[in-house]
Amino acid sequence: MEIVVPLVSSFVVEGAKFVFRSITTKMRRCWHGETIGDATDRPIKVAEHIPGPSIRDHTTSSETMARVLELLHEDKVRRIGIWGMGGVGKSYLVKNLNNKVSSTSLSRRPFSLVIFATVSKTTSSRQLDVKNLQNKIADRLNLKEEETMERTAIQLSKRLRREKFLLILDDVWEGINLDLVGIPRPENHLGSKIILTSRSLDVCRTMMTDVEVKVEVLTDEEAWELFKEHAGEVADLQSIKPLAETVCKECGKLPLALITLGSAMRRKTRVGLWEDAIGELKMSRSSIHGIEPNLYSSLKLSYDSLQNEKLKSCFLYCCLYPEDYSILISELVECWWAEGLIGDQLTYHAALNRGIALIESLKDSCLLETGDSDNSIKMHGVVRDVAIWIATGAGPESKFLVRANFGMVRLLEVELQRNLERVSFMRNNIKALSDQMIQCPKVISIFLQYNPFLQKIPENFLRGFRALKVMNLGGTQVSSLPVSLLHLRDLRALLLRGCNHLEELPPLGSLIKLRILDLHDTSIKQLPEGLDQLTNLRKLDLSYTLNLEFVPAETVSKLTSLEFLDMTESGYRWLIKQRPPLLYFEIYLQERHTEHRATLEDLQSLQRLSILYLCLHDTVKAFEECDVYWIERLKTFRCSMGLTNSARNIPRPMVRDLSGDRIEWFISHATSLAFDNCCNLHEILENLVINRVECFTNMKRLTLKDAMLNKGSNAQFDLLPNLEELFLDNIGKIESISVLADRLGLSLPRLETLVVTRCNELENLFFLRGRITSLPKLSKIKVDTCAHLNELFQYVPGSAKEHAAVPDLRAVSLSGLPRLQCLCRREESWQSLEELEVAHCPSLKKLPFRTMNGNSIKEIRGDTHWWSEVHWDTDDIKSSLDRHFKEMVDLQASISCSLVPENC
Repeated sequence: MEIVVPLVSSFVVEGAKFVFRSITTKMRRCWHGETIGDATDRPIKVAEHIPGPSIRDHTTSSETMARVLELLHEDKVRRIGIWGMGGVGKSYLVKNLNNKVSSTSLSRRPFSLVIFATVSKTTSSRQLDVKNLQNKIADRLNLKEEETMERTAIQLSKRLRREKFLLILDDVWEGINLDLVGIPRPENHLGSKIILTSRSLDVCRTMMTDVEVKVEVLTDEEAWELFKEHAGEVADLQSIKPLAETVCKECGKLPLALITLGSAMRRKTRVGLWEDAIGELKMSRSSIHGIEPNLYSSLKLSYDSLQNEKLKSCFLYCCLYPEDYSILISELVECWWAEGLIGDQLTYHAALNRGIALIESLKDSCLLETGDSDNSIKMHGVVRDVAIWIATGAGPESKFLVRANFGMVRLLEVELQRNLERVSFMRNNIKALSDQMIQCPKVISIFLQYNPFLQKIPENFLRGFRALKVMNLGGTQVSSLPVSLLHLRDLRALLLRGCNHLEELPPLGSLIKLRILDLHDTSIKQLPEGLDQLTNLRKLDLSYTLNLEFVPAETVSKLTSLEFLDMTESGYRWLIKQRPPLLYFEIYLQERHTEHRATLEDLQSLQRLSILYLCLHDTVKAFEECDVYWIERLKTFRCSMGLTNSARNIPRPMVRDLSGDRIEWFISHATSLAFDNCCNLHEILENLVINRVECFTNMKRLTLKDAMLNKGSNAQFDLLPNLEELFLDNIGKIESISVLADRLGLSLPRLETLVVTRCNELENLFFLRGRITSLPKLSKIKVDTCAHLNELFQYVPGSAKEHAAVPDLRAVSLSGLPRLQCLCRREESWQSLEELEVAHCPSLKKLPFRTMNGNSIKEIRGDTHWWSEVHWDTDDIKSSLDRHFKEMVDLQASISCSLVPENC
């Protein structure tokens, strides 16, 4: 017994030592970034390093990752969505982010546990998706597999609540129910955060992300370096380099495309192989090794995930347009509507809204992107290639034929097969079409626009296209259309925009399904016969028809379905009924046309009319005396007053004096108003300021052109509180737009677009003082040919300085401003700026940029000499912006047609 007691005591002591050593060892592991396992003794690392290439400094990816790292330290940000198109590098980014966190020292490490899980798309059921995700997280936590998802969710939640975790969910395709998986909600579990990557912004919204960070494509320099890295030294060979640069450009700066094509061309030294690859890429074919399984199939997943077949058809329709082409949203939606891809029973306005909603959905899925202006969209080059690959299919079953911007001089009849449904020969140099009847009985859309040498549509050509619903001949030199046009009984949209040689059309009475007739900028002198029989016509565009002299009253009154009439800058003169001619040009027109002319009152019978653009040529007083109450029912009423363009053979006065008229009635009802060449504009404004007792809430766009603006009385309240767009062209006697703002009492809280041209006495755009201390919504500025302008914004001494002048400014175009020295004297950074163009501004040496601008800026265009002369506070600022600079080849061409809406 005496021997046993010491022996037992010894065992107890040694056992206690063993337990102590075990505990201290595990505590030491925890201190070095390991946690104690629940199901096994296998330790759990704070973060697992993921093999792969690292992000280099001073690159697009490094700036994006720096932005995400900043967000991880913001307490209010719990969920972060990282989104972008397929192949842009989202997974690459978050894998590097995971490794960055894992390599952070313990004292600075914000999370006790980092979990990386790839969700990915699957054809399996949602339940299996959840189970798969649970298993990945459980495996990372060393938890045993449970029999049911519910039990697994309980175990995961229990375990994760013990941690301050960062969960990275890569490649998410649909919303994930965190409770169902067993992931504690980060807003209820302080210190924990979730990052997800997705191709869809809508998925981020569904996951209730606090911030969404978009991953953009590479810069030109980064794209070339990545391509060379995978193609090898061959890309720098003298005989290969120009071809390699062309192949690289075809990749559209998309990392996955650059890697795939660079690897496919690696060490290929024969020029013919590179030339063949270029040819295949321009034809959007997938014959290059690896391009289908590695690139096209990956991007096709975004297409496959679209909600329905009609949305897929809408997406594929966009590939009919050329590569890198900005498609007008209104034109695209009208084609969709005419084809029946958008509800047949919708009104024009409802169809446009529906189309915009579909476009936003496609943009959120990274299948479309904003074009050169906000009212346009475009497809990324590789996405377009995938769309053509899907649409053309393989073999004789192809339903699309896309030959846009191919440099074709003649149409190849052999390509026009019977099974085709949509055909595009847009933007070529086709000189003639076949006069043979080509049987294409299923084609419903044909694009022939912008073939500038095409002068004639042969009689037999259209006979084989009897199913046509959309025909676009815009921008050609056709002077007439064949009678065979009348056999296209299903035609819904006839688009002749910019056919300025077109003087007449055949009778259109048989095209009873026609909804859209676009005659913008044609040379017609009168409306085509039979137009009054088009009872389904919804939109009639007669803008810039300078030779149009006569519109019969009976034709207008019979267009009972018309919703949209555009007669901006048309030669036709809208007058008042039952008033004797007062002016010389009115007598002239009355003598030429004895028939009953359409007057403004004739539009009253068009009960569905909701959008009206026209030029007023009568006195305002005459309109006030007639019964035009029906204008109040319009959704949009845009009118121009004063002198406008007209046919050369119609007499016109030199200036238009409206100073004796009271124009309040028109400003009250118009959403857009233009004063063009009105003398005594200052007197008109004076009358408004003195007599007006209420503001004009409908007015959203104001244009002042070719006029003088003298000083006068100032309004006591904002006359135009909802103004969104302001256009000033050749306005004299004005040193600052603030003078105009003071006269009308403007505070401009909603101003989004500002375009100023040929205002040579202007010294600055705005004094930031009084009512206007900032322009919170201003996103686009274009200033051109203002000889004395020396700065854009000037703070008046003593004024409030707590506001940023232009916090939302995104695009700026500056041209022909020889005295411009600075954009704003105040020390501030334009952190939202995405695009800047500078041409012929030799004195501009200072830009409102800081290092953080690299997160937003996409492109800076200008002359290389000017760029080299810009002064920077630090070299870091210049180095961060250098890669966004692009030399302008033609400094005479200013960017910003893109800043100016149509019919401005």
